[in-house]
Formats: sequence, structure tokens, C-alpha cells
Amino acid sequence: MNDKDYIYFDSSATTMPYAEVMKSFEKISIDYFANPSSNHGLGYRSSEILEKARRQIAKYLDCQADEVIFTSGATEGNNLAIRGVCQHCQSWAKRIITTKAEHPSVLNLFEAIEKTGYEVIYLDYDKEGRLNLEQLRNSLNDKTCLVSIMAVNNETGYIFPIEEAYDIIHKNSKALLHVDATQAICKMPLNSQAYDLMSFSGHKVGGLKGSGVLVKKKNVFIDEQIIGGSQENGLRAGTSFMGLDCSLATALRLSFSTMESRSVQAKKITDYLRTKLSEIKEVVITSPLDASPFILNFSLLEHKGSVIAEALSNHHVYVSTTSACSSREAGISYVLKGAGWDDEIASNSIRLSFSGTETIDQAEEFMKIFTQILSEIKTRSNI
Repeated sequence: MNDKDYIYFDSSATTMPYAEVMKSFEKISIDYFANPSSNHGLGYRSSEILEKARRQIAKYLDCQADEVIFTSGATEGNNLAIRGVCQHCQSWAKRIITTKAEHPSVLNLFEAIEKTGYEVIYLDYDKEGRLNLEQLRNSLNDKTCLVSIMAVNNETGYIFPIEEAYDIIHKNSKALLHVDATQAICKMPLNSQAYDLMSFSGHKVGGLKGSGVLVKKKNVFIDEQIIGGSQENGLRAGTSFMGLDCSLATALRLSFSTMESRSVQAKKITDYLRTKLSEIKEVVITSPLDASPFILNFSLLEHKGSVIAEALSNHHVYVSTTSACSSREAGISYVLKGAGWDDEIASNSIRLSFSGTETIDQAEEFMKIFTQILSEIKTRSNI
């Protein structure tokens, strides 16, 4: 292989932007460079284009245009939603709830809010990715203001039951449900009536880094986190980044239009790799059968996951070990530990993740290189 002939199985970390997205970004940035908040002709034109993009995104997400808040990505969206709700409800709320499997941008934030006096409940799940909904029900009380549950786990592909959780929350409390949909958006259907707040990043769906959206339903009230101007309905101050915001509409259009075909292809790739990896004695597959087809996580019993990932990279095959954003415990997947896997499994996992544009030929080549690496390392260790 050469640098132009690589295998990229790391789409959960980021995706290559669509060519159309790059063209949109450039055109918008040049043709509509004026500040959309400016009170003159060029500013009005920019504002019209920005609001057109907002309406398009709202259509794709099945929500209203004024429920779409542009952000710099899921981390900011998560912070705006979670901290925004907690600060708005701090006069009466004392409890918030999340899962042990959340992305660091949620877990670390919950830990920070806990230090301000909130009680935090962390929901359990098992090796099959089954969330403990009874624990959720029993944890709700009249002082609970927020529950945050990811739609799809970024390491294992667990699909959490968002609709069931929403029903439980709203039948048993006045709490709101926030959903981090970063690994679900444009990969599976999302019921827009089954959340109060929903956030995601554009660069996971063929958009650009620095783009994202928080959907905040009309009847939901939050406090702003970036204070300044009146942009984004006064909830996210700062001059609008026209190129990023408008090109995100292009990325969503392209990704939603191909979601069904990409899902079918991702399942073909995942099923093939799951079958072939299961034939290797030292491999333990940690993603359940009903996980998202876009993610396949497995661990090694006889080799370091980080060593194998580096060796794959040397062969121009690119994968991840733990989440690209995780640093909670170096080298150990807290997601796998939370599911009940031991330290050996949790510290030697490899994540393969897909956009749904990969080919079976690439999967076959991956297996060829992967088995070759295992054989070469075993041979060297026996010398």
C-alpha cells in the first residue's frame, strides 16, 4: 500500500468532508461574507442565506427552524444543553441523571456540575448494551431536572432505548431528556418527538470540524453559556460562522439521502468482519449483535490493542483504540469496564467504525493485514 491507497476504518472519530460541502463552504464564505447581524443590504442577504440553511436543517431533523441552534459541535452543544438546563433550574433542582457510557463531554461535565451541589445518578448497562431502565425509573424524583442519554455509544455501538427512556422520564418526573446523537445522526432514524434537547457534530456526517447543532424544543428553557450578542435566539452569542453553518445543511442533505444505502453497506462490512474476527482464538468481540452496524469493537487476549493499532497504521490501515476524545483513564476503556469486562479486555480494545461507503474488498484486505500482523508478532516473540 501507499499513502494514497489506505483503509480508513475510523469514521466515528471523523469523516472526510464531502466535496460539495467544501464548495458550499467556500462559496458562502466569499459570496456572503457580510455579518448577518449587520443592518445593511449585504448583512440582510447573509441573514437570509443563514436562515434558509436553518430551515433546511430543521426539515432534515423534523423540527422547527427556531429550535435549531448552531454550535461548534457536540461538545459545545452538550455543554449548552446540560449546563443551560441545570442553571435555569437551580432554584429547585438537586438531581441529574446520565449513563456510565457517555462521551467525556457529558461525563466530565456531569462531574463538574456535581461539585456545585447537584446529586448525579449514573445508570448501569450490561455487556449487551442493555440500559437499566428500572434504575432510571427509580432514580427520578421531583428534584430531577435533566437526564442525558446518548443514542449510540461511540466505542461499542450500543443503541440505547431513547423512546422508552423519554416515556419513563415524562411519566414519572418533570425532568427533560437530552440526547447526544453524534453517532446516530444520519445513521439511524431518530424520533424527533422522543427528546427535549439533541446535539451532534457536523464532522461525523461529512461536514466540517467546528460545525454542529443543538435542537432545543420550544417549550424547553435553558440559560445561555456564551454571553454577548443576541445570536441564536440569545442562547449562543458570537458572530455567525456562515461557511460552517450553511455547509452543514449540505452535509446533512447528502448524508440523509444516502442513509439507507450506507446502513445496508455498513451491515455487510460489519457482518463480514464479525464472522472473520470470531474465527481468531484471541479475539473477543465486545459489540453486541444488535449494536449499530457502523461500529464494531473487539479486544485482544494475547496482544496489546495499542501495539496492533500502531502496526495497522504502519500498513496504512487506520483504526482507533479507545474513543479519540477519551482520556479518563489512559489505555483503558471505561465504557467496556462499565459493561463488566475485565481490565485485560478493557485495555486492549480496537474500534472499527464506518461511514457506509467502505467496500468488502477493503474489509478482506483489513483481515489479511490484521492476521499477518498477529502472525509476525507471535513469530518474533517466539524467537
